Amino acid sequence: MVQASPQQSNWQQGTPPVFNIPAVVLGLVVVLIIIHAVLAYAGQNWQVWALAVFAFIPARLGGGQVIPTIPGSQYWSFLTYAFLHGGWLHLFANCLWLTVFGTVVARFMGAWRFLALSAIAAIGGAAVTELMHIGEFYPMVGASGAISGLMAAAVPIMYGSGRFARHLPAGHPDAGHPLSFRQFLNNRNALIFTAVWLVITLVSASGDPTGGALTGGYTIAWEAHIGGFFAGLAAFYLLRPDRVHQT
Repeated sequence: MVQASPQQSNWQQGTPPVFNIPAVVLGLVVVLIIIHAVLAYAGQNWQVWALAVFAFIPARLGGGQVIPTIPGSQYWSFLTYAFLHGGWLHLFANCLWLTVFGTVVARFMGAWRFLALSAIAAIGGAAVTELMHIGEFYPMVGASGAISGLMAAAVPIMYGSGRFARHLPAGHPDAGHPLSFRQFLNNRNALIFTAVWLVITLVSASGDPTGGALTGGYTIAWEAHIGGFFAGLAAFYLLRPDRVHQT
């Protein structure tokens, strides 16, 4: 028998098993699958309609190419694009990462904060895409912006201290303590994780080396990934349930 040291990982100190997926995460995955399945069954006309109404397209906001726009879609599409996907492989990859990083964040933050952070990250991803493609017809779909934000929020949780079981309230002496923003900036592991992720994301901007085999022929919206990541990180520090205990 090996005695666990205080320095051992949070996940080795009595937290729930990794496959104990929070209901809010599982529910969101199911919603994404249902939406894609319904559109796949409905056929091309409905798929085109969904893109016209819900996909994020920078040109909707003007400043360049003029396209027919349903009133209001230039605003709600900042969020709704995240519920659409370009294919089953795209959907599967996003659901996988949503489950992995969403589980970490939802356990610590709870359902409503998890959903709010996801929405903020998705909006942040669309905002950066708009800035990079003002006035362009650049349709974007997928939950990657939101998932990048969840990944960013998971970093200070994973590299924090203590236990992150959801049943422990934030003020509980045994509850987990994620890295404060200052600690995040000084934590070598957190910075390496972030740097590696940024390099991978920026390299993807040069094109898919598989010739589209891994993306279904679609390009990778790296702008949404970066915008979502930093929006999610900011949202985590604004929404974290133990803000009063930050140092």
